Amino acid sequence: MNYDRTIYNKIYENIGKLPILVLYGARQVGKTTLIKNILKDFKKTLYLQGDDPKDALLLEHRSSTELKELVSGYDLIVIDEAQRVKDIGITLKLIADNVDGAKVIATGSSSFELANKLSEPLTGRNRKFYLYPLSIKELVDAYGKIQINKELETYLTFGMYPKIVASDSREEKAKLVKELAGDYLFKDLFMFGDIRNSFAFEKLVKLLALRIGSEISYAEFSREIGVSRDTILNYVNLLEQAFIIFRLTPMYTNKTKEVNKSHKIYFYDIGIRNAILNNYDPIELRLDKGAIFENFFIAEKVKEINYSGKTKEIHFWKNRQDSEVDFLEIENGNISAYECKWKENVGAPEAWVTAYPDAKFKCVNKDNILEYFVD
Repeated sequence: MNYDRTIYNKIYENIGKLPILVLYGARQVGKTTLIKNILKDFKKTLYLQGDDPKDALLLEHRSSTELKELVSGYDLIVIDEAQRVKDIGITLKLIADNVDGAKVIATGSSSFELANKLSEPLTGRNRKFYLYPLSIKELVDAYGKIQINKELETYLTFGMYPKIVASDSREEKAKLVKELAGDYLFKDLFMFGDIRNSFAFEKLVKLLALRIGSEISYAEFSREIGVSRDTILNYVNLLEQAFIIFRLTPMYTNKTKEVNKSHKIYFYDIGIRNAILNNYDPIELRLDKGAIFENFFIAEKVKEINYSGKTKEIHFWKNRQDSEVDFLEIENGNISAYECKWKENVGAPEAWVTAYPDAKFKCVNKDNILEYFVD
């Protein structure tokens, strides 16, 4: 299935505005398919794969003159999985500075900073885009609302990576998502992330998976796992850079408090989270279905906001009496608050209404979730 990806037009429209476009995204989210669809609209193209040793050697340790000879004359150049090319940041800088009219798209399944420190060499020369697993909107566009409603439980169990969505049986989906989680978390990150204590890293990943939707304490993780707080923070940063997890901070009017207080951590794809725990039970049978649904909705909101290009703050809210709201999005001072419930339909907490009487409040459940993403 060739899905219409929301980000396609934005990438296409930006080709040539800066010499380098960088498309970040986790392994198997569909970056290569997306880029190849874009390549079809250009006559003379060069496609290089960073994980092909021959292609990588064409780019490594090259002078500006050699790189100019390699890429000149092409309407569009793509370097797929560019983080596997040694010193790719310097290489792209040389192309940007020495090839007139260069149009390059580089993709990476982990932030290039994990291995190549891309940001500094390319300052002012690149524009970044992010591709995530399939979104609810993309799936509705492909299959229609009725089908997506029917399959919601499946997405909450196995996630929304394209290959997994396209697979027919639960057994095959479970196998694919388990393989993906293992390859991505433990092979790729060990290669690029300088992870010296594999036992501690694996234990941390499982603890994060168990505690989605709950506030976490890095000091508590440090004591529980037996490594320093700095090591825990480093591992969490790596997982963020690899597009496995993202953090949600509490909303405080005092920004210093916001930085210092606990975070919540969610997974970009709930199927990866379930694979880490090796639990593919139907959602109705699960004790953690509330947390799964909350993670699913918030991840969809993050995709929507990032694809829109709008500047919105995202937070959760909790007061001293432990009254909570799961998710807030703030734009131009306007607050929209969301509470996630699998089946229930609840009103806003009294403490929230008192503190923020002008904020919009909505309860999201399995029956109305599509309303928040599809017109």
